[in-house]
Amino acid sequence: MNSYRILLSFVVGFFILGSLSWSTTAVIPDTIANSFVVNEYEEVLSNYGLDSRMEDFGVAGISFAILKNGELDWTKGYGVLQKGGSEKVNTETMFSVGSVSKVGTAVLIMKLQELGLIDVNQDVNKYLTSWKVPENMYTRKKPVTLRHILSHTAGLTVHGFADFYPGEELPTTVQILEGKSPAKNRPVYVDIPVGDRFRYSGGGTTIAQLVIEDCMEGSQYNIAHKLLFQELGMKRSSYQNPLPKRYGNIAKAHNRNGRPEALPRGYQAMPEAGASGLWTTPADFSKLMAELMKAYDGNSKFLAQTTVKDMMTPVEPSDYGMGPRIKEENNQIQFSHGGANDSYRAHFIGSLTNKNGIVIFTNGARGTDLIRELLPLMEELLFN
Repeated sequence: MNSYRILLSFVVGFFILGSLSWSTTAVIPDTIANSFVVNEYEEVLSNYGLDSRMEDFGVAGISFAILKNGELDWTKGYGVLQKGGSEKVNTETMFSVGSVSKVGTAVLIMKLQELGLIDVNQDVNKYLTSWKVPENMYTRKKPVTLRHILSHTAGLTVHGFADFYPGEELPTTVQILEGKSPAKNRPVYVDIPVGDRFRYSGGGTTIAQLVIEDCMEGSQYNIAHKLLFQELGMKRSSYQNPLPKRYGNIAKAHNRNGRPEALPRGYQAMPEAGASGLWTTPADFSKLMAELMKAYDGNSKFLAQTTVKDMMTPVEPSDYGMGPRIKEENNQIQFSHGGANDSYRAHFIGSLTNKNGIVIFTNGARGTDLIRELLPLMEELLFN
């Protein structure tokens, strides 16, 4: 009799489990819907012929991240870390992102303002201790502020910087601003009226870097790690240059012909960290974008809404806010920035309206050509 009861319990349990299994099966259509969203991006890239176009442009590796409604929806890497190698680009691969770095630097400046350490509307020399913006007829008439600097309206010199190759001595931030060896650039100073026009200046962003370093008494990469990357869970991001090999899974540099560069290390160093020295992944950078989107709506504990609204407002006569470029198109308010170091190209666009976004990083000097073809395809899915 006991055996019969045991057998009966087993049979009843079997049918109960079977019923639960069928109930679970009923939610599969939602899972399929989510998979379809993922595959939609991959289908677009397949129809475009991504592998072939990467070969045409000499781009060994590329990585994407897509934000939908303010959350990471899809991320994927294609290609290899270095041409001729077998290591594949994946979602953890770190890329040099050029001037996209400036947006991270701008966020750090905003954090320092919220901490009460600086005011973006005050004379920047008030916060500099190891170097000063040289005084001249233009600065006496109107002092340079961080608002001017971050919107490229300060009238400062030095558009961008040459990268440093293995074996080359790296300059300090002050040597860069003074234009002294081993820096490769001319000195940074004001040579047109402050606030009168837009003129892009990586030299200006390097002044912002020095503000961060002087105020916090440390390197930008250590300060960014503490105030930015740790706060947002960006575990595959660093302003340290050269990027230590211990990070691993680093996209290597390639020239315009698609050949490996900066050997034997395989990548350059950018001591102008604030302007061009960020290493990150699309998925990591999307965390920063998502936080800015949240803060813009007043839903962030990281930055105040008033701070980000100010950051995302163009500073006349520029179309840049404090950090990103701001553009209104297709009933969307978008923030964006591109990046170009010697052997890497990057771009991101985010919408403050529908909270969608796209991040594309490449490890080839002709990556811009590839990105220009890809952006309209992704924008059609995200912003129209």
